[in-house]
Amino acid sequence: MNQKTKEPIAIVGIGAIMPGALSKDEFWQNIQSGKYCITEIPKSYWDYQLFYSPDHKAEDKLYSKIGGFIPEGFKFNSIKYRIPPQIAKQMDTVQHLAIETTRMALEDSGYDKKEFDRNRCAVIIGNSMGGMKNEMSNTRLNRPFLYEILKDTPTYKSLPADAEQKLIDEMDEGVRQKFTPITEDSMPGELANVIAGRVANVFDVHGTNFTVDAACATSLAAVDQAVNGLREGNFDMAIVGGVDQMMSPSAYIKFCKIGALSENGSCPFDAKADGFVMAEGAGTVILKRLSDAVKDGDRVYAVIRAVGASSDGKGKGITAPNPKGQKIAVEKAFEQVEYTPGDVGLVEAHGTSTRVGDAVELNALYEIFGPHAKPGTIGLGSVKSQIGHAKAAAGIASLIKTSLALYNKVLPPSANFVTPNPTVDWATSPFRVITKAEPWNTDKVRRANVSAFGFGGTNFHVAMEEMNDGLLKKAEATQVAAATISTPVKEQPTMHTTNYSLLVPGEKIQSDMLTFSAATKQNLFAQLSKAVLAIQFDPTYLPKIAYQNHIQKPQQFAVAINVETPEKLKEKIEYFIKIASGQDVWAQESLYLKMKGIYPFTPTSIKPKVCFMFPGQGSQYVDMMKDLASKYKVVMDTFMEADRYLINIIGQTLTDTLWSKPGETKEQIAEREAAIKKTEMTQPAMLTADIAMMRLLSTFGLKPDVVMGHSLGEYAAAVAAGIFDFENGLKAVCTRGKVMSEIKVEDNGNLYCRTDGNCGAGT
Repeated sequence: MNQKTKEPIAIVGIGAIMPGALSKDEFWQNIQSGKYCITEIPKSYWDYQLFYSPDHKAEDKLYSKIGGFIPEGFKFNSIKYRIPPQIAKQMDTVQHLAIETTRMALEDSGYDKKEFDRNRCAVIIGNSMGGMKNEMSNTRLNRPFLYEILKDTPTYKSLPADAEQKLIDEMDEGVRQKFTPITEDSMPGELANVIAGRVANVFDVHGTNFTVDAACATSLAAVDQAVNGLREGNFDMAIVGGVDQMMSPSAYIKFCKIGALSENGSCPFDAKADGFVMAEGAGTVILKRLSDAVKDGDRVYAVIRAVGASSDGKGKGITAPNPKGQKIAVEKAFEQVEYTPGDVGLVEAHGTSTRVGDAVELNALYEIFGPHAKPGTIGLGSVKSQIGHAKAAAGIASLIKTSLALYNKVLPPSANFVTPNPTVDWATSPFRVITKAEPWNTDKVRRANVSAFGFGGTNFHVAMEEMNDGLLKKAEATQVAAATISTPVKEQPTMHTTNYSLLVPGEKIQSDMLTFSAATKQNLFAQLSKAVLAIQFDPTYLPKIAYQNHIQKPQQFAVAINVETPEKLKEKIEYFIKIASGQDVWAQESLYLKMKGIYPFTPTSIKPKVCFMFPGQGSQYVDMMKDLASKYKVVMDTFMEADRYLINIIGQTLTDTLWSKPGETKEQIAEREAAIKKTEMTQPAMLTADIAMMRLLSTFGLKPDVVMGHSLGEYAAAVAAGIFDFENGLKAVCTRGKVMSEIKVEDNGNLYCRTDGNCGAGT
């Protein structure tokens, strides 16, 4: 297996709406506290009394009246996503949930602000049964069948003719009022296969998009597809998740007829387990190759090391669990990693809460983990114990729970475990069910595995790991290897002199100065006309030409144009060509061109000496250079590089302290201001800003002949001069800041002296 196929995949953003939780943070808090989120079916959904019977054999009735439901506070604001309200009304809640959790995940990862290549971003969403709106609309459309049955009844036929028609008319009117009318937006609003497309549409991404279905393993099947696509280079980022809102009477009744549902509660691994509890929910994660995540400075919640997938093949029945198939999935996952099952500290099981199903799963896991681990040494849990079985969203709920457990270094509890399942040999089992949240203390790398199994015998098993130094070194080595392959050694830059990449697409360029030049006037006009044409078909063309021009020697006829938008650039180019065709704007200055931000110039052969003067403390401020970092990759790379060094030097990152997050209050901003005024943070902040600006200017061809600095700026000048590298510069200023913060003097210099020579404390 080559290195590419084994590359770890980073989880860099999370969004979740689950039973009892409207956010990932609330979801995690519920998990840690062991909150049980199962309730009776809310009347706002439908009246279960219409379908309920305690008799498990009653025809077309349900015996389970409980479930896991998202909070009633969930609201979908379609206007925020520029979706007309009349279209939003025709969209099933599964689409609303997919959109909302995607927004959450993008915001959580920072990619609601940071730009990314939308042509290289995939959307893969798991869903099995669509949502309830489709069933309701079908009920409306199928009413003629029911009318025909009604018309054939003796009672109906005994009515007078006018009463017969009146009954049909009144019933028809009742159906029309109860169920939403069908419009051209109904089908795309209800189809499960449109969910991923809806997300891609709302967030304007153009990579692969599709919806997958693997029954109760659906969302881990989506993760598997995303991991494979990232490793094969089919895309560079993936919006991946699972969503389920099928909580209709028919779904309850059909599961009851299988005998799969519990009427009492969700109790995985416990002796009283008697079936699963229906649930709904949605979760989305942002996935990237780990090397890219490290390069881009992303926060990494956890890392996916491997996904094993299998089929049960021929078993006892299409819905019966087969330990052989489950075991194969786990084995396939471990075939892809360099560690053994004994190195895993937590297993998030499928844990459906059926006595037989739990025993089959644990016995299959025992065969894999048992030879490598002592009894009771591996934590075991199932999020279904708290929220129920979210079906198509069950796997993503487990994955998010496990990611947050690894990130927060907590072994999360499993609820309702009192009396162990008697069909499991717990005395020799390597697993112990965690009943209360525990600090995950270990001298080994924290690793966890997640299982999800589906009807029809489909199995997925994910091997996960916390972010650690070993993975970081591998990721950095992957970057170096990729750079070596793509760039001949003789052309590799010695510093950031050719990194002129933009983090924003061309269509979002604002207030940039673009330079164009050519050997002749006509060649310049041709180059400008080509740019106008390119804007219409490929907005990303602008940075490809303009920022390369920054590092090229301008030719005889040159012009610099201040650009607000691509449309303005088109307008200014056309105006410039018109004016410059009729007069020599290089020999005679044009006020009209200058007023429009157009500056013709003739490059000079004289090269003046350039000096960079680096400032000291006092010029720092909240969100310093955040705007430049969001636009220029070289600036973002510098801050991310500083973060990697500072986490080891001072135990915190610069960007988390310096840059604010959306929605912060004035008080929170004030706290940031106070934090960066502390000299131990001020000094690395200023040094990083100095070096980032120097590197940015160098990408434009502006390099200093002489460097100097004021106070703290001397360290930046030393880095610029090559006296020591950026990492050692940060170590020096952090040490300097620490020492300065520890200095305490009685006399702060605030003294006064009288004319008689006596001195005292002044004010």
